[in-house]
Amino acid sequence: MSQPRQSRALVIVNTNFCSSNGDVVFGTRRGAKREAEKLSNVLSRLNYKVKLMHNKTAKEIEDLYQQECCCEHGEYFVSVISSHGKEGVIFGCDSEPVKLTRIFQILSSEKCLALSKIPKIFFIQRSVNMPLQERSPGSTL
Repeated sequence: MSQPRQSRALVIVNTNFCSSNGDVVFGTRRGAKREAEKLSNVLSRLNYKVKLMHNKTAKEIEDLYQQECCCEHGEYFVSVISSHGKEGVIFGCDSEPVKLTRIFQILSSEKCLALSKIPKIFFIQRSVNMPLQERSPGSTL
């Protein structure tokens, strides 16, 4: 008798942000890595197969969701993104935006048959901070 497929969780945590020329754009998200690791441990104890990813660019984030469309899934799919962001957008570690609607589109029933009949649960934790160059002198994170 075969075992049921394991539900999957994708946890993406971005803590360091630089532009394409290497300039620091957003402040470091202290504590986010530890929180994501704790959450990953909880999901593992709940029998999820967890993929924990650190500091991914906008393109890499989209690619990770594309890859999920090719995986076998159990009863649920959980997505956790912890990054800087603004309304409807999260930022890759390259400070490039990823629209949440783009992620939802990648995982839609029309584009991702592997997840078409599986509930998808999304947790988005975004820090809303202005880029460092837009801050007034003396302001803090």
